[in-house]
Amino acid sequence: MQTHHHTSMVMKFIGVFLMTLENIVIHAQVRESASKSTVRKRRQSGLVPGVLYRKGTATQIAISASNLPKEHTRSCVVKLVLNDEEKSVLMREVQVHPITDKPLHFDFQEVQANDVVRTHVPLNFVGLTREQEKEGAFNIRTRYLEVKSKLSNLPRSIEVDVSGLKVDQSVQLHDLKLAEGIVVRTGKGKNVALASLVKI
Repeated sequence: MQTHHHTSMVMKFIGVFLMTLENIVIHAQVRESASKSTVRKRRQSGLVPGVLYRKGTATQIAISASNLPKEHTRSCVVKLVLNDEEKSVLMREVQVHPITDKPLHFDFQEVQANDVVRTHVPLNFVGLTREQEKEGAFNIRTRYLEVKSKLSNLPRSIEVDVSGLKVDQSVQLHDLKLAEGIVVRTGKGKNVALASLVKI
């Protein structure tokens, strides 16, 4: 954490959760290129379009909306069954409806456990108390970090404990204590404010 006078403090606790959701299995089917009206009809029938990238190729696929995980973030790995073949895939991009938050399109990347991947991992801020909320307004300034890591070590989310945050202080990127082998690409080596508590 850091005050406006650049006085650093030690974070109480920062943890990570492994990103794998491989107990979730998504069944997909190959889809042919279609017009916008056809895509719209597919969505209305419960099919969500997507693309599976693997070994330099891109396959157009469709997934039943009822078969999708509730947490459709970019930083999770699931099992994808396509043509009776099961694959581990990384959710690279998720387009959602701005009002309903329902998924509109997915991009998947086929991966292996030893692959080094580069993706965005969400920050999960925890520990904010009522006393802190009375003293100031909690302002989230960074919601995702771009990281590079071996897939087996990649966190699904990064938990940031802000229970020790005081008014006019901010949690900084250098406060994070990540697992070995995880390289943060956000900020390109510069310090980045993640969240702050601003006096009301």
